[in-house]
Amino acid sequence: MAATAEDRISSLSDDILHRILSFNTTKDAVTASTLSKRWVDLWHTIPFLNFTNNKLLHNSESILRFNLFVCSVLLSRSTVGGSINTFHLDVVYANRKHLDSLITPNLNIWLKLIVKRQLNHLNLHLSFNDVYDENSIFYVRPKLPNSIFSCKTLVVLNLSCFDVKGFSFSNIEFGFPSLKTLHLTNISFNDDENFMLLLAGCSVLEDLKVCKVFFDVQKEVEECQMAESLSLSKLIRADITYFWSEFPIKALFNSKFLRMQKQLYYYYELPIFHNLTHLVINNVSDELPRMLKCFPKLQNLVIYQKRQTKWDWYEFEDEQESWIVPISVPRCFSLNLRTCIMHGVGLLDLRHDIMLARYILNNARVLETMTIWSYRKQPEIERELSSYPRASATCQLSVY
Repeated sequence: MAATAEDRISSLSDDILHRILSFNTTKDAVTASTLSKRWVDLWHTIPFLNFTNNKLLHNSESILRFNLFVCSVLLSRSTVGGSINTFHLDVVYANRKHLDSLITPNLNIWLKLIVKRQLNHLNLHLSFNDVYDENSIFYVRPKLPNSIFSCKTLVVLNLSCFDVKGFSFSNIEFGFPSLKTLHLTNISFNDDENFMLLLAGCSVLEDLKVCKVFFDVQKEVEECQMAESLSLSKLIRADITYFWSEFPIKALFNSKFLRMQKQLYYYYELPIFHNLTHLVINNVSDELPRMLKCFPKLQNLVIYQKRQTKWDWYEFEDEQESWIVPISVPRCFSLNLRTCIMHGVGLLDLRHDIMLARYILNNARVLETMTIWSYRKQPEIERELSSYPRASATCQLSVY
């Protein structure tokens, strides 16, 4: 007679089983409760709630079923107790006609329940599969529940597709004292001052990502004192693209990693980034040598040459300037620059890009690798650069 298989998994501690279930969605974790008696009530105490991988919610019936499931899970947690470390919600709706009746009210209820449970990680991503352009400033987004701003335990806040309005960030009680990561994508604010007040309330912020952020009203720089006084001294990583106003670039001075669009360095005065070692820039121009003087410790440089899009509203001309060899050389070229990657070479102006690559090769004394990704004419690029003098005798050139 065959021996009964030993259930080693069920003999594990609750902490380990919670960890295993945390890699699945909450729906799958609930389903797993049928595997054994040991697992029946286990999902009630999982500190990670993950409502993702949901199919498109087409109608009111499908939205109601989803809402009831989320509510039942949260109510069961209220009965059992315990903290909710992570709440991840990622939902795709067919259209926005249910926004006021079925989506926003339930979202308010869910957030009020979870922010009281020692919440550390909050990820909210909503999208709508209708004909409207969700990347437009006029796009109607769900209003972000204000209860989020009362959560003092948040460490990570990741938001996508919301209106952040109806809350006074100047309130002396507002603040995220533990928030280290803030990612905002497709977010609309009342005005840019509110956005800066939000940042000012994140005293220990280390990782900031801003992409497609809009404002109903943009204040003049001299009217917004917060722009000058804002300082994110703990910030390590900053990723700023498609920002619909003047970004307080000086607040990023302590960053080690920075990704930015052309308008941040072309129109505004950059501070000296004494700690920055990794820089990613889009649509670089002849301003590169002047700009790189602000990054004396730069070790890794990544350049993307991209065609103009509807987001490049600030770039009035798509043409690149004729290359003029600069007289001076940035300090980082002499002491620190180790790697350089150029994407989209030849996409806008092949000769300009080749001259830029030559300038880097001819002046970067400790450069180890130069990697070029081109959409065309790879043999021509490799022929022109392979025989060109290099300041670093050990630099390896790769063209793809």
